[in-house]
Amino acid sequence: MTKTIRMKKTSLKREAVVIDEHGKAVEWYVESEFIPNLIGSVFKAKVEKVMPNMQAAFVSIGGEKNGFLHRDELVAYQRDARNGNEERSINQYVKAGSEMTVQVTKESDGTKGPRLTEIISLPGHAIVYLPEGHGVSLSKKIREEEKRQSLADYLTSLLQGDEGVIVRTQGEKATRADIEEEIRFLRALWKKTQTDQAQVPSQLFQGSSLIEQLIKRHCNEELHEWFVDEYDDFLMLKQLLPASLKERVRLTAGSEDVFLSVSGQLQKAMRRHLWLKNGGYLIFDETEALTVVDVNSGRYTKKATKSQMAFEVNQQAAVEICRQLRLRNYSGMILIDFIEMESEKAQRDILKQVEEELLQDHIKTSVKGFTKLGMLELTRRKASLPMAEMVQQTCPTCEGSGRILTNHGFAFQLENELAQLRGVECMLVQARPELVHLFHENEASVLKRLESWLNASVLLVSTNQLPVEKPYEILFQGTEQAAKNRLKTLTNND
Repeated sequence: MTKTIRMKKTSLKREAVVIDEHGKAVEWYVESEFIPNLIGSVFKAKVEKVMPNMQAAFVSIGGEKNGFLHRDELVAYQRDARNGNEERSINQYVKAGSEMTVQVTKESDGTKGPRLTEIISLPGHAIVYLPEGHGVSLSKKIREEEKRQSLADYLTSLLQGDEGVIVRTQGEKATRADIEEEIRFLRALWKKTQTDQAQVPSQLFQGSSLIEQLIKRHCNEELHEWFVDEYDDFLMLKQLLPASLKERVRLTAGSEDVFLSVSGQLQKAMRRHLWLKNGGYLIFDETEALTVVDVNSGRYTKKATKSQMAFEVNQQAAVEICRQLRLRNYSGMILIDFIEMESEKAQRDILKQVEEELLQDHIKTSVKGFTKLGMLELTRRKASLPMAEMVQQTCPTCEGSGRILTNHGFAFQLENELAQLRGVECMLVQARPELVHLFHENEASVLKRLESWLNASVLLVSTNQLPVEKPYEILFQGTEQAAKNRLKTLTNND
């Protein structure tokens, strides 16, 4: 399957989208000083607290939140574990106040700090270099046994001490000279970080840039074209890409919007509700614990039996959901509530389709199967922040619920607030027209009953200047004459 990358740079960000052969956006990336991107970064850090009951330590890398380092991510523990000694506690390896070099493997998430490891890995194009990796591992996608053994033997001869390497899928086609040069470069980079006299905590090595990430994930023969609108990016790609891909880079005219063809798709990916072509629709709900996708028949009008309708909507939903998982960058536990299917064969077919679609995803996703309640369960590894977290925030008014009070609800709330002011002669309230109308909507005026209950006058003034989420404001409480004077001043100012 061919793919195209479109990348643009503005004053605030560098943004990229990966598009499949059908013109569908499947992945979206953004790089900006406003958005943290610590994954892969290496820090000289300080242990703040050791928690033996959790077999973990909290480590300062200089950010607002301390990082989380589990015992299993320590080099010394891994060495002991290989020798059969797996029972040692973390406090036998690290102490509060001690310094160490760590790498970020997972971004901060909500109230949690970043996940850390002491097992450093420095990625290249063909290989990943591990200073304490102990040996050679190869991508499972390199399947030819003779080639695997040949590569393993060759790389073993290049390693020094406790070094290790992981051969990436691209490494199968790399020349041995290229691989050897990459190992030398990454080894020198690691040694430099170890000799730097840096403060503690401080950053020693920056994780991969957006361009480097895209090269590692997408630079293979499936890449059809890579459009950029910045000349410096164009030159960088010409330098970094393998010779076979250099001619696929395109520099666009300054006035051309390289995102024009997919801007609508990116906007839809930020919505909770998404329509399918056959009339069905999807609802995406994110919680702290998991993401739930609900599949609905919606406007499906084709003449079909109930089972045919369910299968056709589910089939299209399966394709779109897998694309949205990548585009929105969901992670963790994911439950998909497909329309109920009557036959086990239909379930198996949908399951197979999901598995096939997910083969295109470079992030590991595990399909667990259908639960007893008929929901498909997946888990997707977290590699970076989801799209929504990068560009959206919780609404301060509804606090993420997506709901505000009805006019009746606001009327009840206003009544309670006015009751707290009992004892004054008059109250002046400014409110939106729809709320004012509610107090005057019948002959037995709600306002009159309110005044009788409060034993006070209420002057209610209509205005369109207040927001719908806070549709009223108590402007004054005191004597009736003073309230009328205040109202007159308010009217004159308007």
